[in-house]
Amino acid sequence: MSNLRLVSWRASLLCGFLVTGAIALNSCSSSAPTAQQAKSSIAAGSVASANPAADKANNPESSKDTARKDGKPADGSKAPAATAPLPQKPQLIKTADLAMRLESIDKAVVQIRQLVQGQQGDIYNFQDDRSPENSKRQASLVLKVPSAALDDTLAAIAKLGQIQGQSIKSEDVTQQLVDTDARLKNLRQQEDMTRKIMERSGSIKDVLAVSEQLATIRQQIEQLDATVKNLRQQVAYSTINLKVEEIQATIPTSDPLGVRIQETWKSSTNAAGGLATNLGLTLLWLLPFSPFIALGGAGFYYYRRRRQHRSQPFVSVKTPTESES
Repeated sequence: MSNLRLVSWRASLLCGFLVTGAIALNSCSSSAPTAQQAKSSIAAGSVASANPAADKANNPESSKDTARKDGKPADGSKAPAATAPLPQKPQLIKTADLAMRLESIDKAVVQIRQLVQGQQGDIYNFQDDRSPENSKRQASLVLKVPSAALDDTLAAIAKLGQIQGQSIKSEDVTQQLVDTDARLKNLRQQEDMTRKIMERSGSIKDVLAVSEQLATIRQQIEQLDATVKNLRQQVAYSTINLKVEEIQATIPTSDPLGVRIQETWKSSTNAAGGLATNLGLTLLWLLPFSPFIALGGAGFYYYRRRRQHRSQPFVSVKTPTESES
């Protein structure tokens, strides 16, 4: 009897443990979400916190991301306005004209060359107009200097003499450069596409046609590229057309008498030699016409002799017999 009671007590204890474990497992499964549910809730963004203030304090980055998505900063201040792109700097070709009077052109040219070379420029053209005696000497120069140093160069040159006139002209080539760059970009794209087409296998006729088209595109690219380089060179370096004039006239120095006599004799001998040369050339030119000249001279001589013979008076000569009778 005692053994039966012991077995029933043990069976009841085991059933109690099983019921308690089942209740515990059921409560855990109902209170905690599954991993799949957690992943789906995070992906959909449907999990909301019961305390927003606590979530904001615990996860400040999430509040910043939300503020960025809304277009407003997290601290509640106004969002900075989007900065507009800066306009392109005008591309100008500048040309300056300057006229001035100087005491000495030779001295001024040396100073101007040093000044321009100090600005990374140079003299591109120099023409010295030496006028006749007792008149003022003039000269003209063409200078090239960087555009950024144009004003400083003009101010430095103005200190060398008296300014008679000054002007600066500018030509805006910004739009021309933009258009040319766009055309170059399109042509280079066409060149790449044509090269890819040429690499494909095809008939000789198709390859020659594509090669001819590629050569035409390449020529257009080189022409536009040269135009762009020329324009950018003119934009980078400005031109100064400078005209200078000496204030005092050049006084000619008198030569000694011996030098003047020597120059006179030299000029006269040169003139005599030139005259002899001209006469010889004239006779040589008349040589083919000598037969005609000889015939004309002979005819003229015969005509003169006949006239002289007719102009003489006729004298009759009497014989002795006639005189006696």
